Amino acid sequence: MAYKRGGFLSEKGNGDAMAYEVLARKWRPQKFDDVVGQDHVVQTLKNAIESKRLAHAYLFVGSRGIGKTSIARIFARALNCKKGPTATPCGTCDSCIEIAKGTNLDVLEIDGASNNGVDQVRDLRETVRYAPTHGPFKITIIDEVHMLSTAAFNALLKTLEEPPAHAKFFFATTEPQKIPATVLSRCQRFDLRRIPTPQIVERLRLMGKAEKVSIDEDALLAIARGAEGGLRDAQSALDQLISFRGNAITEADVLSVFGLVARASLEALADAVLGGDIPGLIRLIGELDDSGKDLQRLVVELMEHFRNLLVVLNVDTPALHGDLTDAQLEVLRRQAGRSDTSRALRIVGVLTEAEDRMKFALSRRTLLETALIRCARAATVVSLEEILIQIQALRAGLGNAPAGVAVAAGIPAGTAGSSGPTLATLRPVVRESAPAALVAGAAPAATQEAYAEELRDLMREWKALKEKVAKQAVQAKAILADARPVAVDAGRVVLAFDAEFPQEMKRFETGRDRLALEYALGAFLKRKVKVDFVLVARDPLAEAAASAPEAAKAAAAPSAGGSGAAGRKGKSPQEWAKDPAVNKALEMFNGTILDVRE
Repeated sequence: MAYKRGGFLSEKGNGDAMAYEVLARKWRPQKFDDVVGQDHVVQTLKNAIESKRLAHAYLFVGSRGIGKTSIARIFARALNCKKGPTATPCGTCDSCIEIAKGTNLDVLEIDGASNNGVDQVRDLRETVRYAPTHGPFKITIIDEVHMLSTAAFNALLKTLEEPPAHAKFFFATTEPQKIPATVLSRCQRFDLRRIPTPQIVERLRLMGKAEKVSIDEDALLAIARGAEGGLRDAQSALDQLISFRGNAITEADVLSVFGLVARASLEALADAVLGGDIPGLIRLIGELDDSGKDLQRLVVELMEHFRNLLVVLNVDTPALHGDLTDAQLEVLRRQAGRSDTSRALRIVGVLTEAEDRMKFALSRRTLLETALIRCARAATVVSLEEILIQIQALRAGLGNAPAGVAVAAGIPAGTAGSSGPTLATLRPVVRESAPAALVAGAAPAATQEAYAEELRDLMREWKALKEKVAKQAVQAKAILADARPVAVDAGRVVLAFDAEFPQEMKRFETGRDRLALEYALGAFLKRKVKVDFVLVARDPLAEAAASAPEAAKAAAAPSAGGSGAAGRKGKSPQEWAKDPAVNKALEMFNGTILDVRE
């Protein structure tokens, strides 16, 4: 007995009218027009039938649940229909009904995973030689054909190359790279696409209406997200949810059953990353983990979210935004105003690395938390391009700034005519005891100039000094990664840590690390010194302002070899290192000259 349900044909035998049929089978497409999201394949097959240009072997490639075997079955019905070959099989003749039920003698459907031996292929080859019983073609459908052994493929080759006129082969696979090239070259290959999310949502809405199930829009979108482009997975999920909740399904039901994360939570995580809100990130991850969400899946969805953010940042054409709903686009446009392409790319890179490591991690929550902290830093740290742009702008238009002893990375410049900024002009969040002479600015100008020279030398050799400290205290090198010297006096050296990471400064409370650092600094300065620490918020504009006037002045002033840029040609790396502008750039970026190209 055949019956219609929402435009799809389904069959049941007379003796099992009360038997339950899962939605994936009940709503399986029975004609080409019912296939969702594969118009490029369907149209090609229709044209081949109408023009009578039928190949003897077809290969359907794609991920699970997107219609590979369904298309092969519909193609078989189109070829062996009583009215056929036709692009619109009737679905009511004996041949169509038998093919749909899997009982047609001329259409053999086998599983490559369980019939992968050479003996089964030899039997198949013998069967293919005989003429069809009823229809014009004898059709063989092999699902998961990549599971055949090498010997089985070899046994199939001759038949594929010179098959009988009545023989047709339809292969389906999720892993085409495992099929020998000799077999691929004998097939017409069709690559099926993942079904777009809006089309899955529309089909689920149609199914829910036909099944008299109320499903809200967020629940439909959550099911479609979880299906990852596979309509069969979405149908199976809906079947499970109906068993769980009955005839009324909400987004919360979908999230609780399948461990998915709500779209609002995903967007809140992205907001926290872009805003550098590390406490908020830790809180959100804790809540999701405590509620049993799949953290590995969360990483994948975050990657997808920031991929969409990259598209919105760089593409204005709405048609290229993909499967995004209007609500998602609104959120992404808002977040695009807080980010840029380089930051989003760094975030995606960190998430990609975390996703690769997640499957091997003993503590997925710890790995995810550390990855998102790195993402938050990547989203808020000033990029090199921004610093260079600011430096160029400062060199072009800013006036003179003082050259005081404490002018260094992270210390804002003072006003013209002042004796130079001191630790009192720093922007510390937390401050320990600072050298009295520096705070009061009591040192004579000549002494301040000597201290400023020592500070410049210390900044230039800071990388080598950290290596020396690491030989005495291994952990100190990592702790000092973001630290930098900002002031020097007779008996003290002041190091600044980023205000974002106060815990790094606290680690130097242990005696061994502090002693190793003071020993290395004392050896460099040739006197015994103590170390003080401050937390300073980085200000790239101020950093550039501190060095830009001298750099611009040096760039404009004639050098020993001539005037302007022409006089700088032919210098060695050592001579370039003495150039004031180059020297300032090396100090700012803690760099070295590797090569000189004129």
